[in-house]
Amino acid sequence: MRRCLQLARLGADSAAPNPMVGAVLVHEGRVLAEGWHKSPGTAHAERACLGSCGSSEVPPDAVMYVNLEPCAHHGRTPPCADLLIARGVKRVVIAHLDPFAEVNGKGVARLIAAGTGVLDGILAEEARWLNRRFITSMVKGRPYIILKWAQSPDGFIDQHPRAERAVQRISSAETDVLVHRWRAEEQAILVGSRTVVNDDPRLDARHVQGRSPLRVVIDRSNRIPEGSRVFDGLHPTLLLTGQERRGVNAEQAIISASEDPLQRVLSELHQRAVRSVLVEGGAELHARFIASGLWDEARVITGSRTIGNGNRAPRLTGQAMRSLDHGPDRIGLFINESQQALPSETWHW
Repeated sequence: MRRCLQLARLGADSAAPNPMVGAVLVHEGRVLAEGWHKSPGTAHAERACLGSCGSSEVPPDAVMYVNLEPCAHHGRTPPCADLLIARGVKRVVIAHLDPFAEVNGKGVARLIAAGTGVLDGILAEEARWLNRRFITSMVKGRPYIILKWAQSPDGFIDQHPRAERAVQRISSAETDVLVHRWRAEEQAILVGSRTVVNDDPRLDARHVQGRSPLRVVIDRSNRIPEGSRVFDGLHPTLLLTGQERRGVNAEQAIISASEDPLQRVLSELHQRAVRSVLVEGGAELHARFIASGLWDEARVITGSRTIGNGNRAPRLTGQAMRSLDHGPDRIGLFINESQQALPSETWHW
């Protein structure tokens, strides 16, 4: 099962909105085949695993290990439970059930009805952590929310007055690459209008291999200049605006003055099957999420350069669950346990 999780992680920047899944076929202690789910529309992990065996007969005492319940419905691909039955796999070990309503026990039931032995609950907590984005989307009906900001040792998120319209670097170049890896692992990145007006950010993952997230911008009053990089068309942008704009390269969603902008943006993303969002806005946007308790994870980067004056960094109560040094920076991981369906001991960096 640990090998399944290793394989599943290979889809960290490509599998979404599907879950990350790995599969291993074992016979008498020897690995016969492996597979993992690469991207929507491609073979699920079980199919990729059995496909690497070709058409050869599966030994009757072989065991299929997979970190998520085999599917039992027709989506982009046929049901994996049916494939396992057809290929004669007689023993299946899984980490946990699939919370997707069209599966959620149906795959296991179909296997058992066909005479296949099923064992579940193996490394379940680690497997749930791996797919926390997918699980949150299925259970809570919203994306998994990650807050991220960089702050100076003296507690500021940016410096004032500003000399130019550009991103103010607080963390190191090494950490900047890590942040781009984080971006590639999430489906969307969210900022407010003030961040775009002040920084003109690209909001992409250009420093690493992998896809760039959907850029989501809240700008009710249309403050953002037309030539801003978020409208460059290089990557998709979703603009939540109070009035439709002309001349900007972005999908637009109209948000009324009476709507809660956080709830609206989460609803828009959930409708688009976006399982996770990285919030990289300024102090005000982060403060809204924190005040509402509407966040799952926070990654706080403390750089080495003091600022002395500017906007104060957001504040979280409690201690970081995990901290690590990354170059000259310190990164703290915070978990909002009130939002989690998983036990706190399952959360790790």
